[in-house]
Amino acid sequence: MTSFHRVRMFAVTAPCARARVSVAFAKTRDVSRARVVRVVASARVERASEGARKDSAQKDSARSSVAVFAPAVLGALCAGAADAAVDPVASAFAAYGHYLGLVLVVGALTTERLTVKANMTEAEEQRLVIADSVYGIAGVLVLYTGYLRATEYGKGWEFYAHEPIFWVKLWLFTVMGSSSLFPTIKIIQRAAAKAKGEVAPMSEKLATRITKVVNGELLAIGSIPLAAALMARGVAYAPDMPWQAGAAPIALTSVALGVKYVKEALTWEEDA
Repeated sequence: MTSFHRVRMFAVTAPCARARVSVAFAKTRDVSRARVVRVVASARVERASEGARKDSAQKDSARSSVAVFAPAVLGALCAGAADAAVDPVASAFAAYGHYLGLVLVVGALTTERLTVKANMTEAEEQRLVIADSVYGIAGVLVLYTGYLRATEYGKGWEFYAHEPIFWVKLWLFTVMGSSSLFPTIKIIQRAAAKAKGEVAPMSEKLATRITKVVNGELLAIGSIPLAAALMARGVAYAPDMPWQAGAAPIALTSVALGVKYVKEALTWEEDA
């Protein structure tokens, strides 16, 4: 092949080669571009997925926090609303009256216990009458303020109705109140007879019997604070306990002891 022919062939094939190289380069560039696009798109998708996962985790955390703290917050809000609905001054006076009544009851019973004896003087007889009168008034005060605290200013009747120790506390108070009927009746009888000038000095038998009853009353009133402390802390709380189960023993005790001590006082015989 002559040089002329070689030159002509190169002239013809050179553009084709350049074209093929350009096409190949373009294809390579397009492929690279496509790869870059895919990589970028994949990175964007990954970032979007990561963001979605983070958002989901944050939402789950928020929901968990709400689930954990919502009851406490609602309880605090409800307690605040309940406290706001209760008159604090009235609540304070009810508590004060309750504690004052208990103190007066203990003081009156202690005075009776230290005063009663056979052959008391006129001053001692009068002191016994005053102490028993204070005891009666204080007992009514304790009962009334206790009712207010249980239904208006305390934890609410729904709590106390299902608290067995609350009913034990009321049972102790019932025992104390019913037992007091005997000394009260005898003291009233003696005061009425004294007003007529017909009273004889208190016998050893009657003094001993009143002393025993007052000792029982002091034991009952001394147990009430312990019962109150346990009750306030929900010890033995039984939500399924019907209130009738707690009230029934109190009613039976009140009737039984009331009849017993009233009958004993009215039929008392010094010579028996």
